[in-house]
Amino acid sequence: MKIIENYKNISSSYLIDSENKWKNISIFWWIHWDEKSWILACKKFLKNVDDWEIEILKWKIILVLKSNEEAVKINKREVKFNLNRLFKDNSDIENCYEKNRAEELKTILQESDYLLDLHSTSWPSIPFLFSEMPNFDLAKKLWVNHIIAWWNELWWVISWDTESYINSLWWQWFTFEAWNYDNPDWEKIAYQMLLNFLSQLWIISNKYFKNISELEEKFIKMKSVYIAKSNNFKYKIDIENFKEIKKWTLIWIDNWEKIFAEEDIFLIMPKKEEIIEKWVEVFFIWNK
Repeated sequence: MKIIENYKNISSSYLIDSENKWKNISIFWWIHWDEKSWILACKKFLKNVDDWEIEILKWKIILVLKSNEEAVKINKREVKFNLNRLFKDNSDIENCYEKNRAEELKTILQESDYLLDLHSTSWPSIPFLFSEMPNFDLAKKLWVNHIIAWWNELWWVISWDTESYINSLWWQWFTFEAWNYDNPDWEKIAYQMLLNFLSQLWIISNKYFKNISELEEKFIKMKSVYIAKSNNFKYKIDIENFKEIKKWTLIWIDNWEKIFAEEDIFLIMPKKEEIIEKWVEVFFIWNK
């Protein structure tokens, strides 16, 4: 096994080569500076591999420790644009750091059979997983009991993130949302999620797998997105991730317009009210 830093001259990247060839997996984290749950967990993983405390049995793993490196340096979510909306070929966006960084990261994705994209929530939340139906057999083998699918149904709003790009290549992807970064248990949870995923692909030994979730399983189908119409936005209910909302409940007021639930729904990844502005999205989903 060998580890190469700055793989393909891409900063903050590491190639872990088992020298037992089969497939390749990319692992991205810190696309958004304020989603910190993974950083210590992933540094711990890299150190344990480097110290041979964890052996990589097969495949090549390409780790990108700081996907948006410049935003991390200035402690901002982005330098100019949301990096996770720029994974598009022939993008017409103006030249900037995030556009160039997306082009670098795409060269990694193009040689990968799997993508593991690591994020975290800003509010207290159970861990959950985004996947697509062809990948559900693997997704259900993990201990994460809340799984969301049909992300691509929202391509008209949430387009050209890493998941959309992988879908265009017909590879497999999984996105973990690993607790909120203010919770004292997040590093332990994030680290175990990473080990579980790699062990289920037999990249590392299955002895590292640990089922630590006792939550009821929920398989969720993404249905629609609400986009804020103004900068005058107020919630009218207590908000939490995976909150069940009954039909006709008044959810929020957007520039004096009352928004009601048109049917029984779950609310996923709600933004904090103080950061909501025009064109910010809030997710609605249907219980599959």
